[in-house]
Amino acid sequence: MSVDPAALRGPELLQNRLEFRRAMMVSATPGVVRRVTPRCVASAAPETNPKEQETVDESKRNTLKLLAIGGLVAVGAGAGTVGALQLLQPPMEGVSAYPRTQLFYDDGSPIIVSQYKYTYKDNGQIIFDYPLTNEPNMLLNINQLGNPAPQNALPKGDGTYLVAYSAICQHLGCIPPYISYYPPGQCGSYNGGNSIIHCVCHGSTYDPSVRDTSNGGGAKILSGPTVLPIPQTLLTTDSSGYLYAVGSLGVPVKGHTSTLAGGQGVTSAVKASSPETPTQTCPT
Repeated sequence: MSVDPAALRGPELLQNRLEFRRAMMVSATPGVVRRVTPRCVASAAPETNPKEQETVDESKRNTLKLLAIGGLVAVGAGAGTVGALQLLQPPMEGVSAYPRTQLFYDDGSPIIVSQYKYTYKDNGQIIFDYPLTNEPNMLLNINQLGNPAPQNALPKGDGTYLVAYSAICQHLGCIPPYISYYPPGQCGSYNGGNSIIHCVCHGSTYDPSVRDTSNGGGAKILSGPTVLPIPQTLLTTDSSGYLYAVGSLGVPVKGHTSTLAGGQGVTSAVKASSPETPTQTCPT
């Protein structure tokens, strides 16, 4: 279900967006886990999605680089061509392999799978960056309500499971607060009453309990306009039950040619920040 952008221009939502972006992109330590507490509203969506704006800005920068190169080539009569072309293709940031990154709560204590403190009914999200600092992910506690466990999910021992997915919508790249997790029953009978991941920007919805089988994995698409599933972030534990992020399954995250390229790598440990408030409205 798409939402009227005109409903998003109030000063209160603008302040929430500014605070959220400041927490996500400025104050957060690289690789930090962040708890995000949703707020349900009737209509809410970003007028300009930050990820889309970044793409536009990058296009403008590339255009200016091309113009600068043209001038250098003309002045140098070919002598400065090599140096100018180096400006056009800056070194691509990224990491060569998926790191083994331990996840922590906001108080600095390590997350232990069997003692995970947020229940499956809690729609406050835990957000962490992995494997790059500009790739947020959501850590979910899922109750399958008698259904088979999601692939690669970690059992907590109480009938629920920990699983993680990218927090970047695969349609146009909306990030929290506009894409978020809805626990079982929050949206009535939608998806049989099971949990969903829903983006209010344009209405894309995913099933975190069902693996997509046509694109190498990830959360299955329930409704468009997205045509690609949400990538799954692979989790594991050590002998003490401490939680680690170790890889990714499925297509690259939106806006990246590879999930390993296009940003700075996270550190070996990930700590949480204070709760933030995303925007939620159930799909129809």
